[in-house]
Amino acid sequence: MSLYHRTYTRIPLVLEIQLQFKGEKLGHACTQNINPFGAFIELSEPKLVTNDFVEIYFTNKDEDQACVVQKGMVMHRSKKGVGILFSSDTEEFRALLNQEMSHSGITAMDIRLNNLAH
Repeated sequence: MSLYHRTYTRIPLVLEIQLQFKGEKLGHACTQNINPFGAFIELSEPKLVTNDFVEIYFTNKDEDQACVVQKGMVMHRSKKGVGILFSSDTEEFRALLNQEMSHSGITAMDIRLNNLAH
């Protein structure tokens, strides 16, 4: 059993990302759900394993393709993808996440009420 246990609600939000492991690009993927502390990333054939450290590149659509980079550790994996715990919490990433939630019509109240079936 893992010591990590998610304490914040993950938001069902699909974001396009690029994944990198040990300097090697693993290609494009999408988040299935996300919060400021972690994400589940859909991968058809996950080659990553628990405790792998990755870099995740999120494209900010409103800022001319500028990327926000999050680093994190693979906490679990399944046939559908990997669960990542982010190693840091930055204002830049929170701003991107808030912006993407707003574009998708998700509000802070939806999250508090666990009303996320969009």
